[in-house]
Amino acid sequence: MNDGLYMVVEKQNEIIRMQSEVINDLFQVVMQHIGAEEADRLPCVRTINEAAKIRQQIEE
Repeated sequence: MNDGLYMVVEKQNEIIRMQSEVINDLFQVVMQHIGAEEADRLPCVRTINEAAKIRQQIEE
């Protein structure tokens, strides 16, 4: 991989990490204001759980 492409990929990874941290922070704020049952009904929680299952499959 050439240096220019490597730099672009690294910058994109940095952006993704930053966005992920913001999403996690915002999610934690939301979770402080709703109950567990309500959270279980949120589509984003289902998506998070699906992502966790995919990650687990990759790690196995």
